[in-house]
Amino acid sequence: MSFEAFAQAVTSPALKDIVLDWGKARGANALPAWEQLDLQGAEVSLIWVYRYDAATGRFTGRLAGERITKALGKSLRGLPLDDAHSAKDYLWVHRYLTRVVTEVMGYRSAGKLFQQAGRFIEGERIALPLAGDGVNADGVLGASEYRHPHLEGPFEILTENEVWQSLRV
Repeated sequence: MSFEAFAQAVTSPALKDIVLDWGKARGANALPAWEQLDLQGAEVSLIWVYRYDAATGRFTGRLAGERITKALGKSLRGLPLDDAHSAKDYLWVHRYLTRVVTEVMGYRSAGKLFQQAGRFIEGERIALPLAGDGVNADGVLGASEYRHPHLEGPFEILTENEVWQSLRV
């Protein structure tokens, strides 16, 4: 599957716009830097971004859109990943974000994204690597679109129908 096929697999128009913006910002580089993204028309309330420190393997929140911040009940800005999620969710989130940056992979999941109070919340989630130098992944751009108007923690993160795509050029 190519990047183009990965982008086509994304069904949410809002997430597809983010993926296509990522591809355009990448240009001739292996990866785009956060500063190269032009998300003017994107649904920024769905976006979440982490910095990655390769030396420690730690992720730190850079920003999250309004809908993501409301669901988490806190701002991601400057927040270590392990403080952003429950212990159970942290292990899974750290594992998949690590794969995004170390293997230079695009990630997509669609179907059940969250479980809260015995109900499942469906939607679509993407994650793409970022690189300040255009080569070495040092962050993750993600977005989650879900069909529940008032998701506010606590909730469990779920994943279904995962698609992984190598983004190495």
